[in-house]
Amino acid sequence: MKTKYFPIFLFVSILYFITGCQKLDKNQIKTPIAEKGILNLSEYDFSQTFSLEGEWEFYANELLNPQDSTTWKNLKKHYQKVPSTWNEHQIDGKKLSSFGYGTYKLVIILPHRVPTLALKLLSFGTAYEIYINGRFVGKNGKVGNNKESYEPYMLPQIIPFTNYTEKIEILIHIANFDHKDGGFWNEVRLGDANIIQIQRDKLVAIDLILTGCFMIMAVYHLGMFLLRRKDLAAFYFSWVNFFFALRTLLTDEKYLLHLFPTLSWDFTYRLESISIYAALIFYVMFFRAMYKDDFARWSKNILVGISLLLITVIITTNPYIFSEALSLGYFLLILAGIYGLYVLRKAMLNQKLGAGALLFGFLVLFSAILNDILNDFKVIHTIALSSYGLLAFAFLQSFALSVRYAKAFTEVEELSTTLERKVENRTADLNEKTKIIERKNEALETQKNLIQKKNESTSASINYASRIQQAILGSPEAITSNFKESFIFLQPRDVVSGDFYWFTEVKRTGTNAQGEDNKTLFFKVIAAGDCTGHGIPGAFMTVLANTLLDEIINENRITQPAKILSLLDRKLLMKLQKQGVNDGMDIGVLIFDDENKKVTFSGANNGMYYIRNGELHQVDAAKCPIGGDMKMYKDKKKFENKVIDYEEGDIFYLFSDGYQDQFGGKDNLKYYKKNFRNFLLSISHLPLKQQREELLNEHLRWRSGQLQTDDILVIGIKV
Repeated sequence: MKTKYFPIFLFVSILYFITGCQKLDKNQIKTPIAEKGILNLSEYDFSQTFSLEGEWEFYANELLNPQDSTTWKNLKKHYQKVPSTWNEHQIDGKKLSSFGYGTYKLVIILPHRVPTLALKLLSFGTAYEIYINGRFVGKNGKVGNNKESYEPYMLPQIIPFTNYTEKIEILIHIANFDHKDGGFWNEVRLGDANIIQIQRDKLVAIDLILTGCFMIMAVYHLGMFLLRRKDLAAFYFSWVNFFFALRTLLTDEKYLLHLFPTLSWDFTYRLESISIYAALIFYVMFFRAMYKDDFARWSKNILVGISLLLITVIITTNPYIFSEALSLGYFLLILAGIYGLYVLRKAMLNQKLGAGALLFGFLVLFSAILNDILNDFKVIHTIALSSYGLLAFAFLQSFALSVRYAKAFTEVEELSTTLERKVENRTADLNEKTKIIERKNEALETQKNLIQKKNESTSASINYASRIQQAILGSPEAITSNFKESFIFLQPRDVVSGDFYWFTEVKRTGTNAQGEDNKTLFFKVIAAGDCTGHGIPGAFMTVLANTLLDEIINENRITQPAKILSLLDRKLLMKLQKQGVNDGMDIGVLIFDDENKKVTFSGANNGMYYIRNGELHQVDAAKCPIGGDMKMYKDKKKFENKVIDYEEGDIFYLFSDGYQDQFGGKDNLKYYKKNFRNFLLSISHLPLKQQREELLNEHLRWRSGQLQTDDILVIGIKV
């Protein structure tokens, strides 16, 4: 069988199993059926309970006194199948209204010896009184012949009774002036009082177990969301479980009414109806959060919009009106279920993580919901299964989440291994540089030993992550020593930074200042980058950026900034887009050709300033990032080389947007680019090391004790 047809095959199999088992049960348990108002149980023992289904005597718009034999004789007998609603029937060719009242009567013939008997009654439409052999034995709500004299209620109950003969007569008065259906909704069961009570206790226990499971799952997923606020799928699924827990307490045995018996029929019925569509809203939001690429926004808006409309109708209209609207709700549930199957099948074919388990769980849930809908429409006769279906789906959804988190931990471990290898490679580079810069040998050796020592401990420490990042970026002194004067001012907002600097020297052949070709030239390449985010996510991006710059410049010996940025953009998109990640970076690249006294610049959103003879000049960058949303910037990325013949004493500045975006001052505003340019110009006459101190002091003065807004990076180079 082809994989793409397997979900359909599985769904049909589950549905056949549900309906087929029901038919098998009906054939195996041969119980008597009432005929013409009489149910003969004289040949049966009471080791099992009996459903009092079949033909009952029915007297429409009559509340008959069981003791008034004269009235009974003068009335024409009609028979109605139970369970059913009286507005499904006609009397003398006239269809009955859903609003009204009536009397149902059944005579039961018993064997000679029977145990203490009891009746198990669920809710009827929508109030009733019951008499056995002319004696009043119980009621639900208040029966009356008009809206003002009756009161609906829906609490299931067990009514034991004694003092019966070999024949008992059951008389039930039913009234309804609220619901779209009136009459005998549900079956009545007769049996040994002990067996009836045990069966009821089992059903209550199952409801409480289901409720407890749903609440545990709700709290579990809510806790997952609180620990990781970006995981909205867990938040939505916690509410799905909560509303199913509420619905479990409001249906079947309606245990919530045993806890709070003063709750009105109107409030309880509205709450039961709302719980369906509230759960549906959060289900739709859950699927949209899980599979955003496969679940269309318009379909989410339609399903949520219709559900909110139905909830509004339930809240603002009377039960008769909104109970009529519930048929639309069933159609909406089926529509949402079919679309959910489509989304999960598409996600599974696209090999989305956990989609297979969720598809199987959703098939079980949708089959259970379809079973309940068909049962409500009396197409089949089964027990309610939606709560069991959701419980199965919840466990499978938790399994899918476990798979996702397990994969995430594996990726973290692999990234940690990559970081360790990167640290080892950087340590080797530092050792090589110590041979060239003798006066930095001791500092580099100390740093090497520190990195090696920290590399042996756990990478979970953020402080250790900071040292790893610093090792990857390299020592600022090792970079600034390659220039006449320079400084690097890097101040992360958190322990680790999303801003980074990068430096290397590239040796290649070219034309020197005397016009001689094929001469060995040395290019100094320095970059200032600002990755998406800050903290640990930003730091991970800096690792990726360093790796790609090493590959482009050190391995391929590219010394044209615009080409470097184009290659960096292409490689970053290849790395991230296949995982559905739209992160990127802003960066400026500056290359010094000391042989020809030229600098070449190109930037992606990060520009450059240089000061010459007391004047500040601005060199703009391309108005697009490296990476990012490929659809947004498609065919818009074009990086250009800006070549400048430098003069002795020129000062070049590379920077991220962190310094100028800092909030502060008396009006709590950003520092802005204009203030930044003016301040650089005002301190340009100072030695560059002193300029770094002035930049720090100005930043602290502007902040005035406020939190730092973003990572900050400023690089100054004097030639």
